[in-house]
Amino acid sequence: GDMGRVRKAGEIIPEVVDVDLSRRKENLPPFKMIECCPVCGSRLLKGDNEAEHYCKNPDCGGRILEGIIHFASRVAMDIEGLGEKQIELLYNLGYLKDIADIYLLENYKQEILLLDRFGDKKVSNLFNAINKSKTQDLDRFIFGLGIRFVGAKVAKILAKQYKSIDNLKQATLEELIDIYDIGEAIGKSIIEYFNNPKNLILLDKFKSYGIN
Repeated sequence: GDMGRVRKAGEIIPEVVDVDLSRRKENLPPFKMIECCPVCGSRLLKGDNEAEHYCKNPDCGGRILEGIIHFASRVAMDIEGLGEKQIELLYNLGYLKDIADIYLLENYKQEILLLDRFGDKKVSNLFNAINKSKTQDLDRFIFGLGIRFVGAKVAKILAKQYKSIDNLKQATLEELIDIYDIGEAIGKSIIEYFNNPKNLILLDKFKSYGIN
């Protein structure tokens, strides 16, 4: 119920400046952070010295959906025509269950053509964009995987250092933290990702679908 002031920081990014306490109504309840994930119901966790609260359930539908959106986004694999709304629709229909399923969407071409706002030309352009993304740069692919703490900058460093996903899979923690700009938290997160059998299966899927 509070009224706040927001400004454009650097003329672009919205920044919350303050709360106008003089406009606060009486007897408003204090804000209380939710304790459970609104999608899967798992208990939310917050790391030490972190502001964010996390759902740690790897099978959470919300996390999977957001992972697919991130993978296809302009800053990652840049699949034009596969935006947030389209992904959410295809996910809810069961055509997308993980990020690799993007490369199986053509199996549902006839079903997709029957959906609202999916005409022949749009669907054709979508599949062209999906196929084009198979040759996307390695750093974008690494970033798209959604490894915790691995942003676009770190993904570029890893791609330059290791040249391929197979090489990166073999990296040790000692090697990783020896790289400039990669600390222990990032290194441990990378090791944890490639030690997860589900992620290795996912990477095998990508290979079999022709992703470079």
